[in-house]
Amino acid sequence: MSEQRRKTVYLKGLIYWVKILDAPKPNFDGDAREWTFEFEPDEDSKAVLEENGLLGRLKDGKKKDGTIRKNYEGRKPFLILRRGEFKTTGEANEKIRVVDAANQDWNKHVKIGNGTLADVKVQIVDWGPRKKEGIYPLAVRVLELIPYVPNEFEPLPDDDPHVQAVRAKDAEFRKDFGLDDPEEPEPELEAEAPESPSYPDEQADELDDEAPV
Repeated sequence: MSEQRRKTVYLKGLIYWVKILDAPKPNFDGDAREWTFEFEPDEDSKAVLEENGLLGRLKDGKKKDGTIRKNYEGRKPFLILRRGEFKTTGEANEKIRVVDAANQDWNKHVKIGNGTLADVKVQIVDWGPRKKEGIYPLAVRVLELIPYVPNEFEPLPDDDPHVQAVRAKDAEFRKDFGLDDPEEPEPELEAEAPESPSYPDEQADELDDEAPV
């Protein structure tokens, strides 16, 4: 990439933990703010990343001890894409543009849930020898939205007495109303022999003309 310091590519895949619709959020270190989301590329996009030497930047959600982090079970390798509130020059960055499948601006009040299918436009920047290439999101096009459903509380374990009480009450309700009873098959009705249609002579001639040979 030494002959071309900046390159724009288009990728496709699933997006998670989307924080790009509102004001930028504090970064991990808490010393700056950014827009960010996780991107799980499809196979074609993996090939694009490999062509640009970025396939090794994919993460797998594992901790240092090899165990899977919470909420990353079943996930495929992904990139964490970020865009800072400010450029390295100190100039303010524009937020990541988000559009729908018709390229219309996204309604920022419609939150984007985990697993949403999207196209992602990114810019790859070669920062020179002995430095990692940068990969920065420019725009996101939502193709298949997974609605965002907030979890107000952490889920309780299955053996929690409150959870068991709710499930027992639900099971009793279903039993009382026969919701779990197998449905009886409907009796088969004896098919009546179709009557031979009668057409006026003129209409019968037209039907004969349209019949396949």
